[in-house]
Amino acid sequence: MKLRLLNIILFLNIIYLQNASGQIKSERIRIEEIDRKNIIKINLLSPFMGTISLQHERILTKETSIQNGLYYFSGLVFNQQFSINGICYTSEYRYYLKDEAPKGIYIQPYFRVARFWNSDNKFVSKSSNFYGGAIGLVIGKQWIFYDKFCLDIYAGPLYTKIFFDDKKLNTRNLPPMFDGYWLRAGLTVGYYL
Repeated sequence: MKLRLLNIILFLNIIYLQNASGQIKSERIRIEEIDRKNIIKINLLSPFMGTISLQHERILTKETSIQNGLYYFSGLVFNQQFSINGICYTSEYRYYLKDEAPKGIYIQPYFRVARFWNSDNKFVSKSSNFYGGAIGLVIGKQWIFYDKFCLDIYAGPLYTKIFFDDKKLNTRNLPPMFDGYWLRAGLTVGYYL
């Protein structure tokens, strides 16, 4: 009888320990999910526009995130060299419409600031700098694969405005996306940290 009671107690302890172990693993997974709030991305379409684009998305809540992007512009747009270099910074706010951040369909307003230099085109002297600003809105969808990798597709309108150091200069010979209305599109891949 004592042996049977001891076996039952031992069996119940094993079941309890397995259940407790599962709860600990479950809590650990939840903590890891909470801690994973960052995605580092690179835009695969940006080389066609003469840029190298890196982005960082930070999840704020279940429905929102912010994304910051840094771009280097080489001046080569669709195989046409404009001899302009520049850097751009973009700040974006994402609102996920259906799923929890960072996956699903989202809407994203944004603004961009840029500085360009070293142009030897006809419209700008070599010493002139010019600056740009842009606002826009994109709609996109982001997927997370294997809880590590990200694929993000987006598109939407933007409006850009250029300001020159030398007020006499104009934007006639600039690439079309520098001044006025344009379309912004992206296909990014990233790593979910």
